[in-house]
Amino acid sequence: MSWEPQVTVTINGVDYTGSTLESVRITRGRTEVYEEPRSGYAICELIDLVGTGLGIQPLQRMRVTIKNTVDQIVPVFTGQIADTSAVLYSTGEVGNAGAIVTIIATAPLARLNRRAVAADGLPEQGDGDRIAALIEAGLAGIWEETGGTWSTVAEPTTTWATFDPGLDLALIDQPGQFTVAALPADPAAYPALTQSYVAALSGRGVLFDTANGFIAYADGEHRRQAALTDGYQIIPPSILSATNLRVTSSQANVTNRVFVEFDGGTVVFTDLGSLIDYGLLANQFQTILADSNQAEVWALDYLEDHSRPTIKVDGVAVRLDLAPEEDIDALLDLDINSPVQLVGIPNTLGATSFPAFVEGLDWRINRLTAELILNVSDAALSIGSVQWNQVDPTLAWEDVSATLTWLNASEVTA
Repeated sequence: MSWEPQVTVTINGVDYTGSTLESVRITRGRTEVYEEPRSGYAICELIDLVGTGLGIQPLQRMRVTIKNTVDQIVPVFTGQIADTSAVLYSTGEVGNAGAIVTIIATAPLARLNRRAVAADGLPEQGDGDRIAALIEAGLAGIWEETGGTWSTVAEPTTTWATFDPGLDLALIDQPGQFTVAALPADPAAYPALTQSYVAALSGRGVLFDTANGFIAYADGEHRRQAALTDGYQIIPPSILSATNLRVTSSQANVTNRVFVEFDGGTVVFTDLGSLIDYGLLANQFQTILADSNQAEVWALDYLEDHSRPTIKVDGVAVRLDLAPEEDIDALLDLDINSPVQLVGIPNTLGATSFPAFVEGLDWRINRLTAELILNVSDAALSIGSVQWNQVDPTLAWEDVSATLTWLNASEVTA
């Protein structure tokens, strides 16, 4: 028997599934590697069959889950309701005024966007430590924002000191890979999300909402380690929807001269090889890095990743309800930053194999089908494309692992 999506939307402790659930659309992460982080959101359509009203209100907690092939519950979205609306419809029964209830819920980054923090300033610190401080202050619990009773918004062992929805410091890579400058005291305080984004940019990391409803931060080394430790999840062509699959490459994504502003100045670095091959392609970044040494490392890392053309693959869509069972559970476990490799791409698109990282996920779910759309970026944009001239010339072939492949060849340049 083929797998069917068993989707449940839980709102304020009440489950909606089966005939009461019409459709779910979810977006988390970003569409490409060059974008700012944005809050995840979900749009659900529920059916009020008996016309008594569902009692759903803004600020209530919402969770969307799917069962995998062994009936384990896998969360795909957790957030807080922002808007609701209801449209009447007739079921054909006299006196029965049913309704389709549409719900829009947002993930924790949206809540962080409404907070001002750090009025007393923050010290010079690692990018991960800075983001942890900003998020901890920005997500501090306010009872009026819970939208429910203690039994529906907290666990039995929760105390007010630990009640910060969206906060789990274990999901923040600390201290980070770069050092950011001190933040001076300001009575007006600072927008929590804006400062978190600037710190993430300065740390060459990624800020995102998790499926469990937390804010996470992956620092500049996170993806390289994930690729080395976990490897790349293979996505074969047999489970892809090829209708909108498109491969592109643009000179706009090549940078061979970079200007990096830091706290106190600007550094400029150029990749001469790329400059000779492609002409001058410059880019400028405003960071809050602590000093010129930090800015130099940042600039050289960026040039390593962006000095050569890379490709972009759009339309990576998978119908889970049509995929083999052995692939479904692995696809359900994918998240932002997951290493994936598309294989078997037709030669006509110019790239038969594509190692990448997940930047964002879009879900389109109803009672019968579940489509996952992956927004991915070329792995070279996160961990660098390996060039032979980057390898230590004293490295002997016998010192290289016999299982080394091109996908993990960056370990010989680390």
